[in-house]
Amino acid sequence: MYDFLIEVLSTLFKHGWSLSSAGAIIFLLLKQRKIKKRLRKHFPWMFSEENDVRAYATNQLIIMENQRRIMISLGVEPCVNGPMTKSENQHQKNYSTLSNLLQPVIDRVGQLRRSKMKTIVIDAGHGGKDPGALGTTGTREKDFALTMAKKLADRLKGSEVTAVLTRQNDTFIELSDRAKIANNLKADAFISIHANSTGTEGSASGTETFYTRPDSKKLADVLHKHMAQATGLKDRGVKVGNLAVTRETTMPAALLEVGFINHPSDEIKLFDPSFQDKVVDAIAKAILEYLGAEDRPVQNDVEYPAMEIKVHAHEDQTYTGYNIKNTTWIPSRPIGELLGASVGYTKGKVTINGQPLETKLINGLGYVTAREFASVLGARIFWDKAEPYKVDIYKGV
Repeated sequence: MYDFLIEVLSTLFKHGWSLSSAGAIIFLLLKQRKIKKRLRKHFPWMFSEENDVRAYATNQLIIMENQRRIMISLGVEPCVNGPMTKSENQHQKNYSTLSNLLQPVIDRVGQLRRSKMKTIVIDAGHGGKDPGALGTTGTREKDFALTMAKKLADRLKGSEVTAVLTRQNDTFIELSDRAKIANNLKADAFISIHANSTGTEGSASGTETFYTRPDSKKLADVLHKHMAQATGLKDRGVKVGNLAVTRETTMPAALLEVGFINHPSDEIKLFDPSFQDKVVDAIAKAILEYLGAEDRPVQNDVEYPAMEIKVHAHEDQTYTGYNIKNTTWIPSRPIGELLGASVGYTKGKVTINGQPLETKLINGLGYVTAREFASVLGARIFWDKAEPYKVDIYKGV
């Protein structure tokens, strides 16, 4: 505990109270065995491979180490001159230990920087206490935005683009903090996903894209070209807007308004999984084109017979699955989350509640077999004998 307090005080002394120091303290907390054991018991999601807290804390520590190296390269010594006191010696010892622990991570980041890998931050608009605009049937903009952001991140996996989400669940994040996440990561591009709305129901329809700074126009143009073509909705063009997330970010940034949630026809499309997948694929291709990055090989679904997958949970939803050699493959993320599971993706496999499952990439999205999916979640699956290409999935008791 003494070493832990020394490291906390050291962090605050060197960096003050900031997001960087907060991230470092979280990292140090997670290193304490007793605390870690209790957190693992009550909050298992904090220790998954895609843990946002751990990733953010590690990133902040890397930024701090890079700042120290820059100071040294400029001839500015980051520690005091003259003989060190006992406490200062302990301070330096702890800091050196921390630097050594971080060295492999720092080196890996350097390798990625030198490689072709690019980073894009994907912002799902609204969230938590802020539902965003409401549709004619009670749908919420924040839900649409989060679904699209997650699908887009999945679509980019395996490509030369690393996608980072500002939020992965229904939480509220201040606009300035969304921009800070991208700025701290020194991302190559930033996009924010939204659904449009007007004061009068059904008075407007279509797709439009916004940017603020001149250096963002090219990104906005490329994104809009692909997205508008994919939606098939009225093309409302690329526009300049004084929006916080596109104004406060330091890299090219654009805000996408896919369609109008309060327009009955647009709303139906916005919440159609097939429409979402088509638009996500178009946005992914636009990102890759803009960043000059290579895509990963994806399987084409045209050779597989489509299956209608109806999920009965707190709300019924219909998705498209595929029959591949008499095995039913279903889209993992939307169905898993509808059934209350934690869905991830690591080492080429979809994970459900941390358990890796056999995975196929179809149009860039992760699909798993219905039976294996059910065995992990206890979901009940029924195939309609009269209509063999219809499947019903019920949440387990």
